[in-house]
Amino acid sequence: MSSILEMRHLRLVRAIAEEGGVTRAAARLHLTQSAVSHQLTELEGRLGVLLFTRVRRQLKLTPAGVHLLEAARTMLNDLARVERELQHAGTRKRETFRIVVECFTAYHWLPSVLAALAIEYPYVDVRIALTATREPVAALLRGELELAVVSSPVRDRALVVQKLFSDEWTIIVAPDHPLASRPYINAVELAREKVLTHEAPRADVERFRELMANERASVPRSASVPLTEALVELVKAKQGVGLVSRWAVAPQLARGEVVARRFTRKGLPETWSAVYRHDAATRFPLAHFAELLRALRP
Repeated sequence: MSSILEMRHLRLVRAIAEEGGVTRAAARLHLTQSAVSHQLTELEGRLGVLLFTRVRRQLKLTPAGVHLLEAARTMLNDLARVERELQHAGTRKRETFRIVVECFTAYHWLPSVLAALAIEYPYVDVRIALTATREPVAALLRGELELAVVSSPVRDRALVVQKLFSDEWTIIVAPDHPLASRPYINAVELAREKVLTHEAPRADVERFRELMANERASVPRSASVPLTEALVELVKAKQGVGLVSRWAVAPQLARGEVVARRFTRKGLPETWSAVYRHDAATRFPLAHFAELLRALRP
């Protein structure tokens, strides 16, 4: 079934109402007076209702006409806005938006964020700056990326810090590993294992060593594995246990590939934040990107 109302009808009603008559409306629409009169009569016939009445040589809106005029103005304004946005998107220079996650190569969340971001910012191309994984804050300050997702404290006044969500460092083991049956893993138990880690920030390393010392446990043998996916595969093969952020391995935990256990009864809480330069926020949708990521909190 075809629609009775067309865009030309909306423009017609708006022009007649705003110009107060057929003659001036015809000039505005670049039509003849008879064409405007014919279109109005045709429209009222299709709708089965009068839209205008003549009062002292002027056409005045009926209640039905007032209702249609309000709708016409809304729809025509919305259409004009969409046209401007599309034209702007088509001519705007594409921007490369570089991001990184501190320590981890964990980007399972990225497709969902990109899909939502592309709706409003189709001109932005997001790239992962893997070389900045170890020192993302320094890379931000050098202008080598636009946004970093970090768990380390950031206090530089040149940077904006948006809290995303709370998380914790956790021990991951193979599902059939003896430690998988434990409700949590203490420092003495961990000291007996080979621990697979990423290149953690200095503050996290010091925090870990202090905790082990407080529990009078020796620092375990360790090996650095730069790729999160590789670390998980080694844990699955019982080549060690992993010390990682729970969020970084959320997909593997959901699939049951590995099991996460809290480290010590109290655990090791941490907070993830999105960090970016104040001056970059005028060029990129950094705050919006952070909000999209926060919405995907684990």
